[in-house]
Amino acid sequence: MRYIEKREEPDSLTRYKQNANAYFDGYGQKDDIRKKLLQEQGCLCGYCMRRISDYSKVKIEHIVPQSRLKDNEREALNYKSMLGVCYGNEKKGRSERNLTCDAHRKNTDLKVNPFDKTCIDKIKYKSDGHIYSDDIELEQDLDVTLNLNYDGADAYLVMNRREVLNACKEKLAKMKKNGMWSKSMLRKVLKEYEMPDEQGRLKPYSGIVLWYLEKRLNQ
Repeated sequence: MRYIEKREEPDSLTRYKQNANAYFDGYGQKDDIRKKLLQEQGCLCGYCMRRISDYSKVKIEHIVPQSRLKDNEREALNYKSMLGVCYGNEKKGRSERNLTCDAHRKNTDLKVNPFDKTCIDKIKYKSDGHIYSDDIELEQDLDVTLNLNYDGADAYLVMNRREVLNACKEKLAKMKKNGMWSKSMLRKVLKEYEMPDEQGRLKPYSGIVLWYLEKRLNQ
């Protein structure tokens, strides 16, 4: 999981909210939201960090479940609370244990929040690719509610994180062999994983590498 900095909402959403009776299900231009979310998240799922290749594959997630907003339906139109996520195997007819992200979460309240940098800083990883936190509530969200340590068919989240981390370690080992090892080089590599490419895409599963490099820099 990575920190996500929210940007401006789509113009069509701003205009729609001017209607006194506006509500989320009545807003007919949700593709505008999907495109914005995909752009600001670097084409990654806001939870598991897998690549989302096209806005049509974005599921609009609300940090506060819509089922909790029945007394204030307009709050569901708050773009600041919207997150773009994958379908977490939901469309593949998988059983409950094979689902991830919002598909597994359903309407469970979350403490983990990708929009909160302090929260993201409490997330850690193991060298084998597992994601976890020393905070009990965050750990529950990561491992159980969102099922982000799922490592089976159609996801292999743990394996993918491990492979991304190992690729980074191999790159660093080669730099060290070539006499290029320094904190300034670590910062350069960190920037490569922090910044999107020319197409605006971030590297999939890069949260584990950001955590690892920042840990090395602080040693």
